[in-house]
Amino acid sequence: MAKKLGKKARKFARKNLQSAAKRNRKIRNQFNNRRPRRGGSGAREDGDEDVQQRVDDATMATNDTADALIDGLEFPEDDIEIDADLSDSDGYLSEDPGCPYYSDSEDGDDVKGSIMQDGLDRQNDDMNLDIEKQKRKLKKLLDKDPEFANFLEKWQSELESYRSKEDSDEEDGMDSMDDDDDSNDANSPDTKILTTKTISEWCQLVSKDPKSSALRNLLNAFRDACRYGVHSDSPSMQRFQSTRLFYQIISFVLSESDNIFRALLEISDDANKGQIMNLRNSKKWQPVDPLLKSYLRNSLDLLSQLTDNRILSFVLTRLRASAVLFSAYPSTSSRLLKILFRLWASGDQSLSLSAFLMIRQVAALLPDCLDLCLTKAYNTYLASTKLVNDRNTKHIDFLMNCLVELYSLDVQKSCERAVTSVGQLNAILRQASKTKEKEDLRKIDNWQYINCVNLWVRFLCCNYKDYNLNPLFSQVLQVIRGVAHLFPGTRYLPLRLKLVQMLNELSTCSQMFFPIPSLLFDCLEFREVSQKEQTQKTKVNFSSLLKVPKNLLKSRDFQEECVLSAIQVLSAHFAQWSYHVSFPEVATIPLILLKRLHEQTTIESLHRPVKRLIDQVNENKDFIERKREVVSFSPNDKASVDSFLQEEKSSGNASFTRFYASIAENRQPRGRKTL
Repeated sequence: MAKKLGKKARKFARKNLQSAAKRNRKIRNQFNNRRPRRGGSGAREDGDEDVQQRVDDATMATNDTADALIDGLEFPEDDIEIDADLSDSDGYLSEDPGCPYYSDSEDGDDVKGSIMQDGLDRQNDDMNLDIEKQKRKLKKLLDKDPEFANFLEKWQSELESYRSKEDSDEEDGMDSMDDDDDSNDANSPDTKILTTKTISEWCQLVSKDPKSSALRNLLNAFRDACRYGVHSDSPSMQRFQSTRLFYQIISFVLSESDNIFRALLEISDDANKGQIMNLRNSKKWQPVDPLLKSYLRNSLDLLSQLTDNRILSFVLTRLRASAVLFSAYPSTSSRLLKILFRLWASGDQSLSLSAFLMIRQVAALLPDCLDLCLTKAYNTYLASTKLVNDRNTKHIDFLMNCLVELYSLDVQKSCERAVTSVGQLNAILRQASKTKEKEDLRKIDNWQYINCVNLWVRFLCCNYKDYNLNPLFSQVLQVIRGVAHLFPGTRYLPLRLKLVQMLNELSTCSQMFFPIPSLLFDCLEFREVSQKEQTQKTKVNFSSLLKVPKNLLKSRDFQEECVLSAIQVLSAHFAQWSYHVSFPEVATIPLILLKRLHEQTTIESLHRPVKRLIDQVNENKDFIERKREVVSFSPNDKASVDSFLQEEKSSGNASFTRFYASIAENRQPRGRKTL
């Protein structure tokens, strides 16, 4: 009979073994998916790689509950039927039989089929080599295992018989359709070969007269170009004889279509949605409607299929000029926005910027699309902040700034959404404060939650002075303070630093004082670092961390990063109030805590920056006290207090101002601009 485990053993297995196995599997998966190092080796670099991997693991672990949180924070989206307005423009436009088609000698037999050969010869060679390798491996396997060879021959014969039967059925079906296909091909433009001379002639005709019949032919060619490469066996693929022809059509149509349609509709460059909607009921609109539908639909197809970021940026730049024309087709505007937000979150800087400029243009020109833009932008931002690392911090900051700019188009409407979002954040915070359960706490110690709070802080900083946003301000301030007090200890110092920077930004825009130093010094408690830990090299980047792994808490580099980051945030806090009449009182308690930190730290490299900050604060304190002695107004005189040292503040020549500028400049290259 098997012996039962003791009570302590069962408890240990229940608490640790399952989680340990799960954690090991996760680490192995991350290690397998990690990119290999490029060059360089050595014991020190390997050690740095291991430490950095532990930091990345901690960052990944922080985001484990992101999927659960986004369901509670995202705004609901309405389902809209895509392209319902363009259902009658799926096919080709009818062409004028008199429109010329030329056979260009430059596009003759020497060039014919080159588009299928350009760039593919090398790929074919590689594929042939791979096929030969596979054949050799298969031959070795067949020689080694005769039974498998017999099995393979049996199935190969059955497969050939099935294919021969399928081909005969297909031929019977195709024979019955030959007459219909012949009649359709005779009238379809996709049977006519396009040449450079033909497209050049059409472009000249359309440039001289936008009402030319060549416009329909050109838009049909643009339709085929937008679908080029999707189906290699389609008839439209045979119309293009060179890549130069493809780019010629795309570049001309995208560059000139906006001017052409504005000339046909007789509208100016500053036309708005109201003018477009009035034109839809006029006789002038009827002949232009199928042409405009074809152009807009095919442009969206091109955006959906392109993979080259530079071409996508070009298409978006040219299409942005025609943003107001999308107002005639609401469902098409929805499809456009769906594509734009996907490109906006792509991560490519130029493409993301081009996509956002188009989004802002649509939101500004089409008021009916503003709600959809705000909803999709917010949800896209949340989805993009599930995982934060050293590579995407700048992109997330860019998305945040774009979202703030978009929400600033209509502050009152955006404020309602902001209050709803912050209310959800407050509900999550109250639940976590009440239960203190690990699952609820992880919903707050989460990049989506923190980036969402930071978003509304940026929104307040941009619009607080021009609008009455006090209700939103108080709710955001309550969330920041609640999160700061919910996560004490040195492990959460990166989170505290981010929250303190948010308070600094809110203090700057509102001119309100917040006791920031107390939130920092609670975390700055270190033990003495051993000689072994002093020589250990670690890479700690607070910009991509919310919680520090336990094995890094005792390292020297971590403690240095903590103190230097705290000095930067405290310097920003002191710089804001360095010209205020109450600076001596503001600096009294922080000076005491800084002196204590200077005495307790055992790392020699930290003594100098801490001592320098103490000296600068003392110097500025003495400066303000000397200036206060020569004034006669009362502290209750708000106007006099606000005007105190305004000339010195405008000049920016004070010692502490120069000190803070040097601190910010020295820390910026290390990636601490957005803590």
